[in-house]
Amino acid sequence: MIGFTQYKILGDVVSAEKIKPEDYWRLLGELEVEAINNSFHILRKLDLLAEKCMTLALKSPFLKGNRSGSYSLSIAALFLKRAMSDFRGAWLLLNWGYPYQAACVVASLYEHASIVNCICDRDDLAKVAISGKDGDIPWKPVQLAKMCAQKDLFGEIKHKNPEGDIFDNAWRAEYHNYKLLCKMKHPTMQQLQDEASMTLTDKGQFVVAARPDNRQDSLGLKQLIMVIAIMKLISATKNFAKATDCNADEDGKVFFEEKLFVFYQELTDFIKGSEVAKAKIHVYGYSFFEKD
Repeated sequence: MIGFTQYKILGDVVSAEKIKPEDYWRLLGELEVEAINNSFHILRKLDLLAEKCMTLALKSPFLKGNRSGSYSLSIAALFLKRAMSDFRGAWLLLNWGYPYQAACVVASLYEHASIVNCICDRDDLAKVAISGKDGDIPWKPVQLAKMCAQKDLFGEIKHKNPEGDIFDNAWRAEYHNYKLLCKMKHPTMQQLQDEASMTLTDKGQFVVAARPDNRQDSLGLKQLIMVIAIMKLISATKNFAKATDCNADEDGKVFFEEKLFVFYQELTDFIKGSEVAKAKIHVYGYSFFEKD
């Protein structure tokens, strides 16, 4: 570990060129511009998916159905709006070279989008969501994961969780992605070691300073974070749109569902050709599930 006054961080290496602490804020701006330029090329396919995802999310509240303007949709719209803002914020952080900071925002997106899924067609759950003590949401992440799994499997949330491997695997998979984000958000040695490697010197030391991540081998991490964000926002979008209860022959509904189908195909194809499996953050085992 060394102080950043001893080294100037340039490109992919740390050169032995002194820099004053007073100059580092300006230097960060230069490095972030470099990161944006790099991201424009390496994240181009993700950019196209993110744009389509946001566009569908924006269109969903404009669908006209039998339940448009209902109590549950009105409350769900608050959470959907916040999820959209988180989505954009995370995308900007990724492009500026701050993947772990983006993961913190995506964790928030995950929670808000999960609530959209759970309450958009249930007035009773919408009332529960906004009547918690001190304005807090009453459901813990594990509860939300189980509720979302029910919605995905059965199209509704039942009072009692189903039994069996299918449901068990579904909610665990749902919660796994959230736990990945928590591994990046909270102090863990996995992300701390990777963060430190961003400012390694040729002597194996690391500079104690913020620096945008412009490494080629961090592409998988960036893709993973954004894929989770896209999957969660599009899930909330789909459920919100479905909750409007449009007539089957409604032109807007048909157009929206066609666009949604194509989007899922494009997202699947992207994941197959991505480097998400190379991300350096992992969740090991299932012992943590019942603790949260």
